[in-house]
Amino acid sequence: MRRTLRLAPVLLLASCTSLTATTDNSGFLYATLRGTVTRANGTAVPNVEVGVSCVGASNDPVGFTTDANASGAFEVALNMPSIFSPLEGPSFVCRVLTPVIGLPLAERSTTVVVGSNRNARPVTTVSLVVP
Repeated sequence: MRRTLRLAPVLLLASCTSLTATTDNSGFLYATLRGTVTRANGTAVPNVEVGVSCVGASNDPVGFTTDANASGAFEVALNMPSIFSPLEGPSFVCRVLTPVIGLPLAERSTTVVVGSNRNARPVTTVSLVVP
């Protein structure tokens, strides 16, 4: 007589961590940077690439890019790996510029506060004005 062993799915999942866990043990720090790119007269600069370069305590930069939409608005999720130590706060100093390649037409430095919860990212807002 041949027997087939069947395990209930509940028993298989018992040893797994929760699929809905919100605790982040990666050591990453998180933030959201939102902004707009406009001309000096207030009109939007649509569809431009925006670069973000951030430094913390070690001055080693970590970079991100995103594109502004048709209204000149942009948003980038900053996921700072644990190898990049933040400044006190915790925060990073970020240089935001456009375009990414060549001489920037607009740039601004800002302090970005970071947190350890990827689902509750602190938000920093910045405006870039192209002459």
